[in-house]
Amino acid sequence: MSLSNSPERAISLPNSVTEMLRNLQLGIQEAIGDELIGVYLRGSLALGDFDPLTSDIDFLAVTKLPVSERMFTVLNELHSRLAKITNVYADQLEGAYLDYNALKRFQVGERYPTIERGDDSLRWKEHHSNWILERWTVYEHGITLIGPDPKNLIEPISVDEIRVAVSNRLRDWADWANQLDDPNWYLPLSHKAYVVETMCRAIYTLKFGEVCSKQCSVKWALEILPERWRSLVDHSRAWRTDTTLPDPSIISEVMQFVHWVASKAGLDYYE
Repeated sequence: MSLSNSPERAISLPNSVTEMLRNLQLGIQEAIGDELIGVYLRGSLALGDFDPLTSDIDFLAVTKLPVSERMFTVLNELHSRLAKITNVYADQLEGAYLDYNALKRFQVGERYPTIERGDDSLRWKEHHSNWILERWTVYEHGITLIGPDPKNLIEPISVDEIRVAVSNRLRDWADWANQLDDPNWYLPLSHKAYVVETMCRAIYTLKFGEVCSKQCSVKWALEILPERWRSLVDHSRAWRTDTTLPDPSIISEVMQFVHWVASKAGLDYYE
């Protein structure tokens, strides 16, 4: 099945993905009915680089009013059911439920019902500045499953806002890279690939003031990074599905790469 808002952006998806999207859309419609404004795809599905082996299903649902406790309960039950479906993507949903006013323009420190990859239930989670980038992606590239054009729901986001959002997130990443005892550092190599790809995307976004997919940013980074980091990025491409635990030298190098990228935020390097 092809999925797109326009013929030139059509992407072919595995049946398991389209089945999961159908279950998600119909489930949300049934759960909240007239309270729903729209459901949109973001992430790799919207940016056109969906990888059946490593990508998750990123979505954004928009409601008329803030999600009430009653609505939260109903939606939480929906996601518990979806996680039990016999489908490889049943636990690969990553999305949030924002009301119209909240979606229109990002507000720091607000909490929204959010589902993360691997979870089977919603949680009230604070949205950080990366959600400015998520709004931009939906505004510019979002695929509509149901509802109006997302440009009618979201205020335009400036290049300066995008760069500030990335710089803020890089500070968070740098803080994490200082936490040597964080167990996430000892997750498999596939996680290290995610970290390296995210850093490449941060560099790309700071340079161009727009978001592209991880695959796109990695390809670009391999052309412009200093040799040391090009080697790391090149090696990381083989780690995307690797469940091997990383050795200390790899962990150290990825940490240093995070710090190096964070140190460049706001400098002329990106101008």
